[in-house]
Amino acid sequence: MTSTNRLRHLLFLPATVILLAGCGALQSPLQLTWDTGEMPRYENADAWFSLPSRSDASDELPKKIPSTASPAQWDSIDVDVFFVHPTMYFRGDHWNAHLDNDQVNRDTEDAPMRAQASAFNIGGRMYAPRYRQAHIGVFTWQDSTSWAALELAYEDVRSAFVHYLEHWNHGRDIILAGHSQGSWHLRWLLQEFFDGKPLQEQLITAYGPGFDWYASDFDHIPFCEAPEQSGCVCSWMSYGSGYFPPWLANKPSQPMCVHPITWTVRPGSSALNDHEGVVLSQMRFAFPQSIRASIQQGVLQIDQPQVRFGRWLQRDNWHVGDINLFWININKNARIRAENHR
Repeated sequence: MTSTNRLRHLLFLPATVILLAGCGALQSPLQLTWDTGEMPRYENADAWFSLPSRSDASDELPKKIPSTASPAQWDSIDVDVFFVHPTMYFRGDHWNAHLDNDQVNRDTEDAPMRAQASAFNIGGRMYAPRYRQAHIGVFTWQDSTSWAALELAYEDVRSAFVHYLEHWNHGRDIILAGHSQGSWHLRWLLQEFFDGKPLQEQLITAYGPGFDWYASDFDHIPFCEAPEQSGCVCSWMSYGSGYFPPWLANKPSQPMCVHPITWTVRPGSSALNDHEGVVLSQMRFAFPQSIRASIQQGVLQIDQPQVRFGRWLQRDNWHVGDINLFWININKNARIRAENHR
């Protein structure tokens, strides 16, 4: 492996290789069957990737994290975090991953739970359900069965959230967080349970990177416009500077984008000094003050990383880095919003 390729590998989550392989050889929907498998039973601990009563992958802290940025240096905040993981089902026999799919479960533990969910762990209580996630292809095929697969996945997420509310929340404030398909399901949760409803008072923030959210998605919940604001939602999609995904031109309105460094919706570029560091695939802190980004056309535009070989590391689509490129900034922001809520 060349030094450039070694650095490229270090910058991304383990899910990157799986994602690229899955998209590069996307299955035909004709290869899939509608066998939904066993329903999750959320009263059982094994239906959850993360629970506050045990030690899970989401509790892992990045190696070599400076003491000024380490959550271990901060007091715990008594808030709940409900995290919905992204798609980790790229090839299989069914439209939805079965709960006993060991490969999908291992990949989810190793990548999003360890390197993404951990960013929202601010010393409170984290809940992250296993669910029958939809196959990655549904976002390409976009047919009626694709929609049904997403609805089935959401029903699991919804059931998990209802169980959490009824048995574990006890009136505590809530942070919702997810990525990609997880953010898709979070939007539905927000619309069904929070928007204009009593539970909205308990919402600290919802972080939904990796999917396009719009101003029209919510009637009563605003998008965040300041770092300390609470009761609001954040979403962003990350692309290399100068690249805009083709689907963007076909949308009737631009997505809402909250900048994960400045935490505003303003189009100006962030300063390198404000970028607090990346968390690499091995859960190792690195490269502070290396990312500068701006908001354009409703998406996050990331400049060439200011690291050695940054020119070769730059890419058009930074989807897999939506969280780990800004891990420290996100972790600190979640704490700030929780401390300022109510």
